[in-house]
Amino acid sequence: MNSDYNQRLETEIDRELKKLPELTAPATLTARVMAQIEKRSVLPWYRQAWPAWPKPARVLALGAMLALFGGICFASWRLYHGPEAGLAVQTMAGWFSGLAVIWNALGVVAGAAILTLKKLGNVFLIVCLAIVAFNYFACVGLGTVAVRFALARTRRNQLQL
Repeated sequence: MNSDYNQRLETEIDRELKKLPELTAPATLTARVMAQIEKRSVLPWYRQAWPAWPKPARVLALGAMLALFGGICFASWRLYHGPEAGLAVQTMAGWFSGLAVIWNALGVVAGAAILTLKKLGNVFLIVCLAIVAFNYFACVGLGTVAVRFALARTRRNQLQL
């Protein structure tokens, strides 16, 4: 589009929007907002937002969270580098060995399907795709007719009442 046209359009829209009167809030809105603010201010400190907590509580909570995070990191590092890690890896490998067999079988089936499709030729694939597309559009069309028919009967029944 033309940038001059865009500039004129923007100027015209801005001018029209500035002509509109200021909107006023409904009278009940102020009371509801003030009630919510009052309700939140009387909550106990631990139910309020983090900045509203007393400073000692914030310091203690932050220290506890840092200690917990550090403990989790240290335990993960020890578990990974400890002798139990090898046992855990072997156990998990046993769990996933069945999935590896299934994945290999699916790969073989997919390879056979691709080889079969290559041998059948492009004409066969195009005909199959045309049949699928025809059936899809037939289902959509018949579904549309059925819905319109059902809605028409519903409207007829409502008019008769």
